[in-house]
Amino acid sequence: MTDRFQQTRPAPPPIVWTMALIFAAFELAFHLGATGDYLRALAFSRLSFFDFWFQRVLAGEDVPFVFWTSFLTYGFLHGGLLHLLMNGAIFLALGGMLANALGPGRFLILFFASSAAGALVWGLLYTGDEHAQLVGASGAIFGFIGTLKRWEWRWIAATGAPQNRFWGTIIALTLLNVLLAFAGPGGAAVAWQAHLGGFVGGWLIAPALAPGRAGPSPI
Repeated sequence: MTDRFQQTRPAPPPIVWTMALIFAAFELAFHLGATGDYLRALAFSRLSFFDFWFQRVLAGEDVPFVFWTSFLTYGFLHGGLLHLLMNGAIFLALGGMLANALGPGRFLILFFASSAAGALVWGLLYTGDEHAQLVGASGAIFGFIGTLKRWEWRWIAATGAPQNRFWGTIIALTLLNVLLAFAGPGGAAVAWQAHLGGFVGGWLIAPALAPGRAGPSPI
C-alpha cells in the first residue's frame, strides 16, 4: 500500500516520549555535581559500547556480559546537553512518525536493531583509541532514516516516481558524514560508522516490520 503518512503528523505516542524522557533523565542526572560525576562514570561503564571489548571479541577473548547488553543500551546515553538536544529533537520528529506507523512493539524492534547495527559497524570500522566509548541515539536515528528511505524506494519502484529526491537525500547524508568524519581526531567526535550501520540496519529490517508499506519520505 502507498502511505503518505508524512502529510499528517500526529503527536509522538507515549513510547517515544518515554524514551526521550529516559535520555533526558540520564543526562540531567549527570549534572548533579559530584553525585552526577559518579553516576556518569557508573552509567558509562555499564551502558556505553566499548571498542576495547569489541576488539577482545574479535581476538576470541572472553568479555563481560555488559558488553553484549551495551549493543542495546548505549543509545540511551549522550555526550552532553547539546548532543542530547540534537538527537532528542530528531528522535521525537522521526521516531514519532515511525512509532505511529508501526506501533510501539515494532518501533522498539527498529530502535534496538538499528542501534545494534550501528554499534557493530562502529566496532568494525573505528580506528581510533581502543578505549573509546560509543554513546548516543544517532545510530537508531539513522536506522529510522534507512527505514523511511526503504519505504520510499519501494514507492518509487511501484509508481515510477522520480528518484531525484531519494538520491539527493542519500548524497546529502553521505557528504554530511564525510564532513563529520573530520570533526575530531580519527573521526572521534561524531561516530559516522554508527550512522552508516544504523542506516543499513533500518533499511534491511524495514520489509520485515511493515510488509508492503511504501510511501514518499519526509526527508
